[in-house]
Amino acid sequence: MRLVLSDIRMQASMWLWTFLCAVVGAACAAGSVIAMFTAVSAARAAGDARMVSASIALGGNIVFFTVLAAVGIVASTVGLTLTTQRRDHALWAILGIPRNRIRSILRTELIVLGTAAGALAVPLAPLVASTTLSQWTTTGLDLHGATAGFQLWHVGASVLSGVVPCLLGGWGVTRRAAKTPEMRAFRDLSDPPARPGVTRSVLALCLLAGVVGMWIPGLGLELEGGIAQRTAFAFAGDLFLICLLLLMGPWVLTPLMRFWTALLPSRGVAWHLAVQSCRTRAARSVATVLPFALSLSFVGLFMVMGNVMPGSAAGLDDVLVVLGWVFVVSWVGGLAVIALVGRERTRDSAIVAVAGARPGVVTRSTIYEGVIYAGTAIIFGAISIAVTSATIAVGAKISVVRVLDGLPWATLGVLAGVTLVTTCLALALQAARVSRTVAARALRS
Repeated sequence: MRLVLSDIRMQASMWLWTFLCAVVGAACAAGSVIAMFTAVSAARAAGDARMVSASIALGGNIVFFTVLAAVGIVASTVGLTLTTQRRDHALWAILGIPRNRIRSILRTELIVLGTAAGALAVPLAPLVASTTLSQWTTTGLDLHGATAGFQLWHVGASVLSGVVPCLLGGWGVTRRAAKTPEMRAFRDLSDPPARPGVTRSVLALCLLAGVVGMWIPGLGLELEGGIAQRTAFAFAGDLFLICLLLLMGPWVLTPLMRFWTALLPSRGVAWHLAVQSCRTRAARSVATVLPFALSLSFVGLFMVMGNVMPGSAAGLDDVLVVLGWVFVVSWVGGLAVIALVGRERTRDSAIVAVAGARPGVVTRSTIYEGVIYAGTAIIFGAISIAVTSATIAVGAKISVVRVLDGLPWATLGVLAGVTLVTTCLALALQAARVSRTVAARALRS
């Protein structure tokens, strides 16, 4: 335990961003859980069975998507943090610490960080719950005066919401970090090649089975529930598909980024440096793109579904009722990843500067990286909208043109613009900091 706490203190600057993501994820997930149980309790006390079912259905979806986003974001930040520390872990192995012991130490660090994040989320979770209940009331749900006052079980919900994403997100990462050969850790500065692993492969097969299992009745069978049931099956299949593609991010987002950047003609040295940097630092690129791709694809899916289902709406306000906390977790995670790799990017920029590049070239190439990250996320979101529109149109037995025509393209365009501005602005601030760094000092550190 002494080594665990000492390592966390020594690597505090690196763990800070993972800790921030864990706190935000725990607060949003625990707040959603608190809101759901508060609404269910109030409805049961009032004898309103219909509202009990509605609260469980709506709250369950919000909790599922928020926890899913938190696990994905924490996994990305944990992966980047442990990859940066791989030389330290190799040194532990050289000094005689068994690999299973190293794995246990890293997982204990995640439990400590998750517990601390959950503790910090305790005062934030009721605020999230109050906001969630207010959103539900705005949409027309009668919550019978439900309010999210503090109760003792909220502490347990917050701590679990902090620990579970850290353990689920970091389980495979810690195993790979403990198994990295010592010489590779000291020799290779580039990212190690991505491997699916047993857990990821099993999850991918389960998600693929979910896609096929939902699409067959949704797209090809006549069901007793009619069009509504077919559309629901098609929606579930699309949801499984998006989760599958995001789970296999290194083999989906990286080829997508390589493909569309190869289609653009060279725009000078700065653009060439940005493209090569994104391709070489594949793990960094995927981790940066993943949060924005996740939020854009989920929003697109819900807007398509809201546009097709009778009595539903495809507006951003309606989507935010379900995905609002997913947005918060994803955006914080995306900015945290950009900040997390700042030291690595500083070293890369120093190498380019020593090689003779002018400061303006280094600054522009850093900002262009933001364009590439945002562009990859936007293209992934556009592809997911195209696929979900086609499948849900088949399930609902309407034309794809009608589905696409009813989408709020102005809102989707604003979201794409916000994604582009967010990544470029974050990297521009980092480029401004790098421009004040002495190259020789950055290379020695």
